Amino acid sequence: MSALHLRLIQPTLADGDIPGNLAKALRAIAASAGKVDLVVFPETHICGFPTPQNIAQLAERVDGPSIWAIRTAAQRAGVSVAIGFAENVEGRYFNAAVLIDANGEVRLHYRKNYLYDSDRGVFEPGTTFPVCEWRGIRIGLLICFDIEFPDPVRQLARQGADLIVLLDGMMHPYGYMHRNAIPVRAMDNQCYIAMANRVGPGDQYRFSGESHVADPFGKTVALADASNETAVDVTLDIAQAAHARAAAAQRVGHRIADH
Repeated sequence: MSALHLRLIQPTLADGDIPGNLAKALRAIAASAGKVDLVVFPETHICGFPTPQNIAQLAERVDGPSIWAIRTAAQRAGVSVAIGFAENVEGRYFNAAVLIDANGEVRLHYRKNYLYDSDRGVFEPGTTFPVCEWRGIRIGLLICFDIEFPDPVRQLARQGADLIVLLDGMMHPYGYMHRNAIPVRAMDNQCYIAMANRVGPGDQYRFSGESHVADPFGKTVALADASNETAVDVTLDIAQAAHARAAAAQRVGHRIADH
């Protein structure tokens, strides 16, 4: 497979409002039927940002009702979905994301490794960086603060990831940090990185939008604005990941030969 059609959902969300946020996701999935291969939502899209006071009420199991609703919607629409939620594992809480395929099956389940200030006292960190085969490519998931460190993308790239999906919850005035980091991480690791972010106000933060896709050569191929709720469609030529790796290997070979 070469061409891959993505839709990045850049929504306004209400922290703590599972019914409202879930309904918004289900509408976006239904509207994507027959148009794209993968719909990407932000970090903790389903519940918004939880707090120590409400995490027990907002967190759900990965086989809980919200993820089941997303799985059903994905199957009906015939599209894959990446979406973030607060996960409850027998009273332990994780900032989590899943990749659900067009048959409604969970193909990837990731827990955020690098916790930001707003995660602390709410979530435990994850410990792994899984990758799976999906539609003929290798794909991995990351969440927000993960992108600010070299190791998470490198971990996925070492497993052959062609595409890394970043579910973001970046806020003002720091949007520039991810806008700058995403092309650099993509170029360094010769893979696509596709990020969907929230926009507008939340209970604690105002979110910075700028949902973003960078190619394996570090070129920005899609960038949403910083102020409006929107959906961004982009077509990726996945073969570019292999081309970028070949070019990088050739450059390394020349440098070794020069020495």
